[in-house]
Amino acid sequence: GSLSHAGRGIVSMANAGPDTNGPQFFITFKSCTHLDGKHSIFGRVVGGGDVLSAIERLATDKQDRPAADLRILRATVFSSPFDAVDAAEATDAAEDAGKQGLRGGARGGLG
Repeated sequence: GSLSHAGRGIVSMANAGPDTNGPQFFITFKSCTHLDGKHSIFGRVVGGGDVLSAIERLATDKQDRPAADLRILRATVFSSPFDAVDAAEATDAAEDAGKQGLRGGARGGLG
């Protein structure tokens, strides 16, 4: 399924248009599905709801950015999407190798 800015705690890359993803990101406080397809989602807050609520209460400027510097000093990644991709690629490679082995064996053994 495709990713969506549905719900609280979606972590997404901020950008100013096509091919402009940079080192800035935002975390949603509510559903923002109008952002789907415009910003790259790369995570979801799964713990620390109290911290998310504290961030939500911070004063903001006219551009809706925190009035004072906000720094996240520590984060824990609970699941790496790269592990899933690596596992899927390994499975595909093993299946391809198995198919080639069956074809090669049938030619060599029955010929």
